[in-house]
Amino acid sequence: MRLILLTLYLLHIGLSLDEKPGFRVQVSQKGINYVRDVLLPLATDAIKTAKISDTENRVDSPIGHITFKVYNAKVTEVDISQTSVKLGSPSDVVATIQNAVLAVNADWHYRKDHWPNLSDQGRVEITASEISINLDLRIGTTDKGEPHVTSESCTFDVGNVDVTFHGGWSWLYNLFSETLSDSLKEGIQGQVCPLITDEVNNDLNSILNTLELQSDIDENCYIDYSLIQPPFVTKEALFVNGKGEIFDKSDPKECPSPKQDMPETVDSERMVTLWITEYMLNTAGYAYQTAGFLQYNLTSDDIPSDNPIKFKLTTDFFKFFVPDLHKAYPDKNLTLWIYATKPVLFNINKAGVSGRAEGTITWLVHVNDTLVPAFTLDAQLDLCVNLSVQLGGKSEIYLDLITVEPYIQLRSSNIGNFSISTLQTFLKFSRGIIKDFANSNLKHGIPLPAIDHVNFSGFDFQLDDGYIRIHSDIEYDPDDKVSAEREHHTLFEGGFKFEMKNKESWKEIDDMIGSDFLKEMLA
Repeated sequence: MRLILLTLYLLHIGLSLDEKPGFRVQVSQKGINYVRDVLLPLATDAIKTAKISDTENRVDSPIGHITFKVYNAKVTEVDISQTSVKLGSPSDVVATIQNAVLAVNADWHYRKDHWPNLSDQGRVEITASEISINLDLRIGTTDKGEPHVTSESCTFDVGNVDVTFHGGWSWLYNLFSETLSDSLKEGIQGQVCPLITDEVNNDLNSILNTLELQSDIDENCYIDYSLIQPPFVTKEALFVNGKGEIFDKSDPKECPSPKQDMPETVDSERMVTLWITEYMLNTAGYAYQTAGFLQYNLTSDDIPSDNPIKFKLTTDFFKFFVPDLHKAYPDKNLTLWIYATKPVLFNINKAGVSGRAEGTITWLVHVNDTLVPAFTLDAQLDLCVNLSVQLGGKSEIYLDLITVEPYIQLRSSNIGNFSISTLQTFLKFSRGIIKDFANSNLKHGIPLPAIDHVNFSGFDFQLDDGYIRIHSDIEYDPDDKVSAEREHHTLFEGGFKFEMKNKESWKEIDDMIGSDFLKEMLA
């Protein structure tokens, strides 16, 4: 049932026909075939355990009109030899079963309608063959944008019904069993489609409505994977477009960044392809910046006292880099107010993933329990970004900084105009520290859509202009939930591997800090 839900989740229709997606799922023919192959034994087991209603019919027989009842029926064999799943219009899925065989054992009883009111009872074996089922499902949404499935049509045909009686005067009844076959065929055909329709329209939708289309990233933001368009079909695959937008929980706002056009098809030997767009990443920067989360007061408490270069947030430490600051405020502690003035913007192309963060850094001096602003810098960080995927109980995407390139410019000063060249040099040689500090705040991943018992299996990455394609297979295990163990897959195998960082990361100093510079700085 859960795999059915996964399939329907990939297919359900959103509310807008023109909106471009931030997230896309492509299901290849290999993926569709896998879903079919997994559903087949599940459908067989469901039929074997299905409750069959008692049937009662009036039929003509050599002894006159009789009322014939079949009850306590149980399925003993199901043989489904031919199946197919075809994609019709953008919102239709047609499932077909052909040349199936169904065997049922049941109790029987009859009574002659007129005098003499003869009666008899026993067991009966009923074998229905050349069965075909065609089910047309319409995938849509509720007013709340939740997925909703409707059984548009259902046909169930039985080619032949063979009846063999046991008990009572069975030798006689078997002589006219063909007379009862047509009546039994009508009874079987009349029961199956209503059962399927009820299962889809009621039971399946009640489960489907429990799917969470929004997932928390952290206590501040969430990602919305609601679908925005009907799925569309090409010769190669099925495509589904989703919002793929990250929002601030307290005040959700649409990100104004432009969305990318994506081609309708891509070659892949995998079952599923996930498309992570540049826009999806930019909604994260927008959500966190507009919510005021991209600001930080850096104090001495954030820096371990035993760091290798004896770095301290004091005017004495920076006397080599900003002499005017030390001259105006000797032997004073500092606080740096780091504030993002613009959302972090990402760019994806065939060469890699890059980003840019812009903001201000205000240098505040501790004077008599008061923070006095000394000067403010305009700051820009050019980022080289690695993307990695963690698989496990919850599959997530992580963004990790490989390198950072800082640039600063004096914005305003209360200590007079001064050259920032030596401070710029310090920042360049401190790129490793800046990178580690930034990565320590990237500890939350972006959850990928998932359903219990369904797991992604392996990832291949492919970069293009405006998006990353992640190719994967899926595995279904009806007995076990997704493993809690985590696997790591990264876009750049030789690049920086994400780890949870803390203040200890300040001990890992970038190799580019040369010994000569250290000696000069600490003199």
